[in-house]
Parts: sequence; structure tokens; C-alpha cells
Amino acid sequence: MLREYYLYRTGNPRDQLDSASWLAEQALHLSEALKYENGKNDALLLKGDAFIRKNEIGNALNLLGTLQDSTRFRLLIILGRHYLFHKGRDRDLDSSLFFLDQANKIAPIHLSAKWQPERLHVKAMHDFITDGLQQSKRVYQELIDAISTPGSEEREALLWHELSTLIPLREKTGITRLHCFEKMLSLYRKSGNQEREAWVLKSIADIHQVSGKLDLAETELLAVLELYKDIGYRHLHYIYDLLAINYRNKGDFSKSIFYGLKAIESVEATNDFTSAFTFYGQIANMYRELGQSNKSVEWYSKMSNYRLFKHDDNFYKFRDAGFFARELIKIKREKEALTYILDIRAKNKPIGVHAEAWLIGSLAYCYQAVKQKREAEKYYHELIKLAGQLEKDNEITTHLYYEIGQYFIHKQQYGKASAYLQKALNASEGTSSLSLTKDIHLMLYRTDSGLGNYTSATRHLLRHKLLNDSIFNETKNWQIEELQLQFETAKKEKDIKLLNNQNQLQRINVDQANRTKNITLAFVALLLIIVGLLFNRYLIKQRSNRKLEVHQKELDQKNSFLESLNTEQDKLLREKEWLIKEVHHRVKNNLQMVTSLLITQCSYLTDEAAVLAVKDSLRRLEAMSLIHQKLYQTENISTIAIPEYINELLRYLQESFDTGNRIAFEQIIEPLDIDVSQAIPLGLIISESIINAIKHAFSNQQKGIVRINLRTDVTNHLLLKISDNGIGLPAGFDIMKHNTLGLDLMQGLTRQLKGSFHIESNKGVHVMVRFSAIDK
Repeated sequence: MLREYYLYRTGNPRDQLDSASWLAEQALHLSEALKYENGKNDALLLKGDAFIRKNEIGNALNLLGTLQDSTRFRLLIILGRHYLFHKGRDRDLDSSLFFLDQANKIAPIHLSAKWQPERLHVKAMHDFITDGLQQSKRVYQELIDAISTPGSEEREALLWHELSTLIPLREKTGITRLHCFEKMLSLYRKSGNQEREAWVLKSIADIHQVSGKLDLAETELLAVLELYKDIGYRHLHYIYDLLAINYRNKGDFSKSIFYGLKAIESVEATNDFTSAFTFYGQIANMYRELGQSNKSVEWYSKMSNYRLFKHDDNFYKFRDAGFFARELIKIKREKEALTYILDIRAKNKPIGVHAEAWLIGSLAYCYQAVKQKREAEKYYHELIKLAGQLEKDNEITTHLYYEIGQYFIHKQQYGKASAYLQKALNASEGTSSLSLTKDIHLMLYRTDSGLGNYTSATRHLLRHKLLNDSIFNETKNWQIEELQLQFETAKKEKDIKLLNNQNQLQRINVDQANRTKNITLAFVALLLIIVGLLFNRYLIKQRSNRKLEVHQKELDQKNSFLESLNTEQDKLLREKEWLIKEVHHRVKNNLQMVTSLLITQCSYLTDEAAVLAVKDSLRRLEAMSLIHQKLYQTENISTIAIPEYINELLRYLQESFDTGNRIAFEQIIEPLDIDVSQAIPLGLIISESIINAIKHAFSNQQKGIVRINLRTDVTNHLLLKISDNGIGLPAGFDIMKHNTLGLDLMQGLTRQLKGSFHIESNKGVHVMVRFSAIDK
């Protein structure tokens, strides 16, 4: 009996079907050779065929010169077919054509009658290479008709199988791949080969699944499962996994997870861990689409040790590794996700544009999560360039279009986002899961809202809601059925136990009836004793209750006193907060009054240096005034939200100097709340640095950039860096010898922060202040 070699589908169904059961085909070919002839030449042919199966092509070629024409003809066919079909994803058409041409050169007179149809077989393969698929279809049909006799079912099925691998999965005209497999199914049923019948029915279900006919695929896969069980086939995990994928695409995640777990059980029972990585990934993906990130990460972790990817599963392992990283990010393990993806990139080279695009997308996603914006932007740009090379109607392509759409939404480029999301939504039926489709609709709702297309936005939002309800209602229904089954089982067990107890009780009653007369008097006496004890207990309880009432009154008095005390403390606290706010308000008003006086004084000054000094003082006062204004306006009276403060300070300085578009300001500020005692000197340092840059960094109306960066460094200190790309400090400038008010002020303020101050000139001026934040 032939041993089925089933190449498990990890993604693209076309690849899976093209790589189907070739061991079975080779076994059929060998059985044909044994049936037709015996002798020395056929023994050599079998040896040559064995060399090909072991991929020892050189040894097979060496045999060609030693064979007679009939046997040589058959070995040339085997070689031609090997390079056309047996190379998996990499067809070698030139080599196949060479051996088929050699077979054609052998005169028909040298072949026996039973081998004459093989000339038509050579023509069918040859025409595919030279004249195309449609001509090859006609010749294959002619060949099958020529050999169609009772008892030839296995041979006919093999030819239909060959033809199916040449036809694209989505071919709709003439003989289709589905037609080929339906012919194979009928032939294997006639021949009684149940194992091949089950495999073909599985392949038909796979085609229906890819075409979006999920209910039909479900029925067929369940039939395949029963067939395999009937013949004692143990490796059922492949079928369980296809059922899990089918239910996942239908949005029935409870059944999907059920069959996914059945696949894992089968893997462990058969000790067949060759595809364990994929099975773990399938369950992890189900929990990912359900939004259960912790469960998803738990299953992804089971496959995290498999970090070296083979050629045949390189693409889909890059995909699952990327999903793992995304799930880690969802549970706030961003750095771990980036480390994992970088390790995967270091150990594996992506094979093909889809694997490369997925790796680039994962890197972009991880760098975005750890807030390394520049790296994230670089990889997103690379991903967008590769997007045009991706195959249409592919699940991975759909995912990548969805993520590119999210990226453009983040950048508020809604037109570009909508274009990619529409591509994702328009993928062929069966390409995307319901979970991904509902998420695409939600993103399209955001893009249409951003573009003002509110009617379209509403449609997408409603579609998202319907799909979301569908997915989770299916899940709940399955869970209710499971609970109902458990309940009925438990109820039956309880009824059986109750019946047993009733039978035992009846036996006890019979025994007690015989003893009733003897215990009646004892019972009455015992009753009197109990009544006496109860009365005594009642008296004791009454005394205890009176004592408890006294204690309760004392507790009530203490609680009342504590409540009044707490109320007074709350009142004092509110008054304190109001007073502090009032102080900040009055300080702000006083600073504004001083500012007004200086502005007035400035209008009477004629000395330009004095005017500049007054204006510099005004700007310093404004930096402090902004602090007190924010303290007055917010609920928090002890800290300042530093990003908002710096942003307002920059806007004031731009308006004060009227820089227009000549100087661009870039901010990279961590979301920090800083104590007011540090916020004032910090604001003055920033103000002095920016004023110096505006006044001195860019000569002759030169355009430039001023960057303000405030972040936490590796030592948990705060690092402020203000840089410009201007002319820099004069040559030989020594900060220790050229003290100015601004520099003195910044150094003094840095000492107030108990920090370090450093200034350097390197393609502009860079002011750096490092200090420790006060713990709040």
C-alpha cells in the first residue's frame, strides 16, 4: 500500500498543491515498470529511478549510455518529468526540455506497443514548455482518453495530478485544477485506494477553502477526517489543522481553537514534530485575532526556540515571528520584541520579496513601538517601495497593505492610507480572515472620517461592528453548547448518585423502623436536656448583647470625633492648595507688571545696548511667568508638564524675534512632569540658549535649524541638549575666559539644578545640561 507523502500547507495553497505527494507518484511509476517487463534492462531502469529519487542525477545520467532504446526512453521521461515537476517551487524547464527532446529522437519502432502512449506523454510535457498551458491541456486529455481502460485508474489519476500542478490555482477557463482533482477523486474511488481518495478530497477542500467556499470545505474536511480514521492513518494533525484554519476563516474561533488543540495532541501522540512550529503558530494566531494577547504570546513562546528557518518554510516563519513581536508589543514588552526580531534577522536571510517585506514591516513596527522614530520611518519607506512587487490575493500582502495604511493614518495622510486599505479590503474572497477584514473596515472608518467622507465612514463602522459581533457571538454560542453538554453530563451523574442515595436511605429507614420504639424515651429525655441548654444559652446571649451595646456607643462617639477631625483636615488642605494657587497667580501678575514697566521704560531709552538688555530681561521674565501661569491654571500645583511648557516658550520666542520660516525648531521632548523648583531654571536655560542661537548662530538671514532634545539617559539623569547648525563659536573661544551674562546665568542655573553644564562648537553650537530630577 502506498505511503502518502503529504506536504503540509503553511500558507499559499498554490505552493502546497504544486508540492503534493510525489513519493506516491514515484512508487506508482516503479510499480508500472515491475508489471510490464522483467530483466536486466528494467533492473537498470529501477536503479536509475532510485538515483533520481535520492537526487543523485549524475549517477542516473551515467546509466543512459548503457541502456537499450526502450529502457532509455523510459528513463529519459523520468528525467524530463523530474525537472518539470519534482523540483518543487523551482522548475528547471531547460533541463526538462533537453531530456524530452532526447526521448523524441528515439524511433517509435524501437518501442513496444504498451509504451507507445508514453510518446503522447512526452508531447504533453514538451508542449507545456514550448506552446503553453492550453495546448498541453489538450494533449493530456488526449493521452488520458487513449489509456482509459478498466484497471488503468491509478495511471489516469497520476496524469490528472501532473496536469493539475501545471494549472494556476485561480485558472477559470477550460480544464481547471479543481476539475483535475475531481477526476482523480472518481478514479481513486473506482480503484479502491482510500488513502489517495482521502488525500485528493483534502486537496479539493483546500481549493474550496481558498476560493471562500468555507461551508463546502468544512463538509469535505470532516469527510476526509473520517476516511483517514477508517484506514488507521495516524497523522491526523494535518487535517485537524486545516479544519482549524477553515473555522478561523469563518470567524468561529471556539471550533478553530478546538481543532488546533486536537492537532497539537496528535503531534504529541505520533511524536511528529516536523511542523510543530506551524501548529503552535496557528493557535497563537487564533488567540491574536481574538485579541487575547497574553494567550497568544504563551503559544508563540512555544515556537520561539525555532529560530533557524529552512528554505521551504522561510516565508511563513518570518510572518509568525513578526506576529509574535507585535503581540509582545501589545502587552508592553516592546524592547523584548525588537530584540527578538533583530535576532531573527541575524540568523536568517529572507527568501523572496514577501519574506523580505514582512521582515522590514516587523522592524518598522518594533522601532515605532520603542519610539525610535527615525529607524521606523526608514523601514516604512523600504516597505512601501516593496509593496508594488507583492503578489495580489495573498494573505501576507493583505496584512502588509493594512499595516502601511495604519502608518499613513498615524501620519494623518488619509488619502494614501485609504488607497492601501482598499487594496487590502479588495483581496479575493478567502484570502483574509474575518478578524483582519473587520480591522480593515475600522481603519477605513478612520480614513474616511479624516477625509470628511462621513457616509462611507459610517458604512465601514457598521460593517466592522457586524463582523465583530459575528465573530464573538459564534464564540459564545460554541461555549454555551460546551457548557450545556457539561451541565447535562454532570446532571446525569448527579441523578445516578441521587438514586443510589435514595436506595440506601430506604434500607436505613427499614432498619430504623425496628428500633423506633426503643429510642423514643431516650429521645424525649434528650429533648428536655437540649431545651434546658438552649434556655441557658439564651440568658448568656442576653448578657453579651447588653455589653456589646455599651461598646457600640463608645465606638460611635469615637467615629464621630474622627469624622469631624478628617473634615477639618480636608478643609485645611483645600485652603492650602487655594493659597498656593493664589500665590502663583499673584507672582504671575507681578511679573507681568514688571514686564509692562520694562516695556514702558524701553520706549524712553535711546541707547541700543540698553534696549537689547531690557528686551533680554523681558524674555527671561516671560519664561518664569509661563511657569506660574501653568501652575495657576492646572490642578497640579507642584509640577510642570515640560513638553507643553517648552512648546509655548518656543512659540513666544519665535513671535518675539519674528523669525518667520528662516529658523526651524525641532523638539524631541519626553513626556515629563518636572518639579517647579527645577522647571524655572530649566526654562531660563532653554530661553538663553535659543535666544543666543537666534541672535548669533545664523548670519545674513541664513536659514537654519535649532533642535531641543530632553530625555532620560542611561544613568536615569535628565539630559537637555540644545543644538543649532549655525556658524558655531568663534575660533579660539574659551568659555572660561569669555564670560557673558547669558553664559554666567546658564552656569549659575545649572548649579542650582545640581547638574553639569557643557558647551561645544561642532558644525554649530551644542549646549548640554545633565541633572537629576527631583522625585515627586
